[in-house]
Amino acid sequence: MPEWDGRGLPPVARARVGRFAESGLKTSLLSVPGAVGAEVAGFTAVGEVMGCVVQQTAWTSLGQWAGDQVRQSADLLRNGYATALDRLAQEATALGADGVLGIEFTTTSLDGVMQEVVALGTAVRAETTQRPRRLFTTDLPGQDVGKLMQAGWVPVRVAVGVAARAAYDYSMQYQTSTWAGNVEVDAPTKVVNEVRAAARTEFARAIRDSGADGGIVSDLRLRTWPVQERAVVGIASVTGTAIAQFHAGRAAPTSALKILPLNRS
Repeated sequence: MPEWDGRGLPPVARARVGRFAESGLKTSLLSVPGAVGAEVAGFTAVGEVMGCVVQQTAWTSLGQWAGDQVRQSADLLRNGYATALDRLAQEATALGADGVLGIEFTTTSLDGVMQEVVALGTAVRAETTQRPRRLFTTDLPGQDVGKLMQAGWVPVRVAVGVAARAAYDYSMQYQTSTWAGNVEVDAPTKVVNEVRAAARTEFARAIRDSGADGGIVSDLRLRTWPVQERAVVGIASVTGTAIAQFHAGRAAPTSALKILPLNRS
């Protein structure tokens, strides 16, 4: 893209915003329950929004140890999530939205040398007298956002935690041999426990950095693979939504009746 310097929205995204502005067409990726739930919470769909980035996955050095490679892969994935989310948020802001619901991530390998990270969601606008001061993002669907707000909580932003770990153990080749039997394999056990914990720690840090009061984990992914039968590496990612409390009571004020008398006219 010679006409784009990599900052702000890509030209295709700017053109998409322009088409929405000209046509006034409102589109949504929300399901019927999600759209109804969003409406109950006071939001209407403005349009679909997307953030996308393609990154090279080649190693910086052919002599890198597996641990360095997997940490580089984690950095790449972390940056991909952040960039895709940032571009999605920019597009939503350009549409005049107050938030984005139901954000979904997809990660695709392109020819084994590049990786595409895409964030898709539905931009919404608050139809209330008190509108959010800043754009919020969440991977929760509309009906869950409605329940969350009725319970006294609001979504703040999508939070992501990514971590990588590697372990080198000569005994691994003996523990995984045909004659070893059904025994615990030490190196993979160490890696999967440590990498999940590290990803959760980074997720919690992202929640604290957002100023939120808590978080909801929506997805936890883990990928491991052996290296020459003597090492194992792993990448874990945690995605979810940072949430903040806006009502101090046990439940938010609501006009809904908990008990409806059958003789009520």
